[in-house]
Amino acid sequence: MKFDSLRFSPLLMTSLFLLACHSKAPIRVSEEIIGTPCSTRFIELDTLFQQGILPGRESNLIKQRMYWMDGSLAGQPVDSPIDWALAVDSVLIPMRMRILEDGRSRWSGSRSFYAPVRRGVPVLEEIKLESHRWNLKGRAALVARLESDCWLAVPNEWVVLETRSTP
Repeated sequence: MKFDSLRFSPLLMTSLFLLACHSKAPIRVSEEIIGTPCSTRFIELDTLFQQGILPGRESNLIKQRMYWMDGSLAGQPVDSPIDWALAVDSVLIPMRMRILEDGRSRWSGSRSFYAPVRRGVPVLEEIKLESHRWNLKGRAALVARLESDCWLAVPNEWVVLETRSTP
């Protein structure tokens, strides 16, 4: 096979262009989220991880998506109980928060996807998530809801891990 430099040059330029367009810059400008009644707080949130999990048995549950991220609430007042949620697409996914040994916080939650099944296949009760109409522009936001107020923060980065199957 002969090397054709005329075909290689456009391929190289296209590759470089695509690499330049793909930015891993931190996502900190949460003012771009339109339509939310919540104020914005710039707390330190690390990478948001997402991983799909395929169930090992046939049922109406076709996939679960797990979310988790670490961060720090240092300097942010947390006076009353907070209801945490992750705003993704058009839904609010309930998140649990726990304090790690190093004093940082970890949020985690999951979302289930369902489909119709044939007769005789086990059917799990579908979990309906609260919806929202915010314009997230393809991003996600951690939402803290208190009795009389809410605020949100945007993670630095969003990494989608490879989907795995359960045994």
